[in-house]
Amino acid sequence: MSETGRNTVLEDWEVTLVERKLQEFSESVDGVSAVVIASVDGFALAQAATQPSSGERLAAMTSAMLALASAVGRELSLGTMDVLMLEASEGKVLMQSVILPRGSLLLMAACGQRSVIGHVLWSARECGRKIQAELAG
Repeated sequence: MSETGRNTVLEDWEVTLVERKLQEFSESVDGVSAVVIASVDGFALAQAATQPSSGERLAAMTSAMLALASAVGRELSLGTMDVLMLEASEGKVLMQSVILPRGSLLLMAACGQRSVIGHVLWSARECGRKIQAELAG
């Protein structure tokens, strides 16, 4: 089982299923270099198209960034935070929540500068929906 502290978040079979969905996502979008599903407290639970050693760091950063973005959204009365996008000179990162009945997961996708962010966003949302459907039922 993938665990975060004392709380089990995903069973082994769920990790396998989620990694399959992440792999499908990474293969469907040009330029994706890393995809990670993390717990809200920043632990990598599943990943694809990334080196295993970097998954934990990416998960921790995703958790911190989404927490900060949520705080900004609350401060500005923007409602619930859905997606955070970052664009840098050499690439782009998309982070989003994946809401499950038992709690939230975080999805992070890193891609190259030439990736079309609209396609990345649409594909990430579809990946999140597929994960929700598979784990809900």
